[in-house]
Amino acid sequence: MRSLNGAAARLVGAGIALSASAGLASAQAPAYPSDRINMTVAFAAGGFVDTFARIVGQKLNEKWGKAVTVENKAGAGGNTAAAIVAHAKPDGLTLLVTSTAIAINETLYKKRDYALDQLVPVAIAVSSPETIATHPSKPGNLKDYLAWAKKDEITFASAGVGSGSHLATEYFLKRLAMQPASHIPFRGGALSVQAALGNQVDMVASSFGIIPQVAEGKLKGLAVASETRVAAMPDVPTYTESGFPFVAESWVAVLAPAKTPPAIVEQLNAAINEIVSEPQTREKLLGMGYQLHVRSAPQVATYLKAEVAKWGEMVRTVGVTVE
Repeated sequence: MRSLNGAAARLVGAGIALSASAGLASAQAPAYPSDRINMTVAFAAGGFVDTFARIVGQKLNEKWGKAVTVENKAGAGGNTAAAIVAHAKPDGLTLLVTSTAIAINETLYKKRDYALDQLVPVAIAVSSPETIATHPSKPGNLKDYLAWAKKDEITFASAGVGSGSHLATEYFLKRLAMQPASHIPFRGGALSVQAALGNQVDMVASSFGIIPQVAEGKLKGLAVASETRVAAMPDVPTYTESGFPFVAESWVAVLAPAKTPPAIVEQLNAAINEIVSEPQTREKLLGMGYQLHVRSAPQVATYLKAEVAKWGEMVRTVGVTVE
C-alpha cells in the first residue's frame, strides 16, 4: 500500500481526532430523558389541565421508559407553579403544565415571582373555547337572549375573578354586546355550573367544564368563542355565526425553564404532538371536548405572544388587577 503524503496524513489524523472527540462527547451527554420527568401542574387535581398532564405523562412514560410524575402546585392563579419551574434546572426534567392563565397573568398580576421570559414554550396542543350557556327555561340563541336580557341587568357566573371565562365573557358583554351585567364569581368552575343548573344566575361562562351539561341538554349553549363549532357541542353556534366576531379559548400549555437546550424542547414538542395525534388518544381528547393542535415549538412561541396581547386587552377593558 502506498504511503500517505503529508497533507493526506494530516487530514486522516484530524478525522481520527474528531471521531474520538465526538465519541467522548456522546459518552458524556446521555440521551434525553436521562432521569424521571416531573410535570408541575399549576392547578388542583381533577381539572382539565391536570387531566391533560396525566394523559401526556402516561404516554411519555410508555414512549421513553422513564417515570413521569405529575405534581399539583396550585396557588396564585397558576403563578406558584410557574415560579417553581422558572427557577428549576434547565435539563428538560422539570416541566410546567398550565393554562391560559400564564398569558392572562402577564397583565392581571402586578407582582409575580418569575418573568415569562424565564420559561420557554414547548407545546400548546389542546384548547377549548370559552362558552356561555343558560338554563333551558331562557331564550336559546344568543340574539334572542340578548334581546331578552336588555330588559334588565343580567348576572353571569364564572370560576372566579380573573379567570379566562370571566374576562372573555365580561369583555364580550361590555365591549361587543353593550349588555349590562353583573359578574358572580365562584370558587371553581363546578360551582358556577351548578348555579346555572339551579337557575340561580342568568348565565354561566366556562370552557371545558360546561361541555357535558350542554351536550346532555341540562344547560342551553348560547355561543362558543372559537373559529369553528366544537365537536362535542355541534349544535352550539360560534360567536361569529351569531354576529359577533370573537375568539377566546382556554388552552393547556407545557413550558420548560428558559435555558433548556433547544434539542430537548424540540424532542418534547414532537413527542407531545405525536401523542395527541395518536388515533386512540385523539378520540379520547375530542370526546372530552378538547380541540387539538399540532404546532412546532416556534409556532407555539408565536401563538403565546399573541395570546398575551389578546388577553392583556381583555384584562384592561374589564379593569381588574391583582396586587
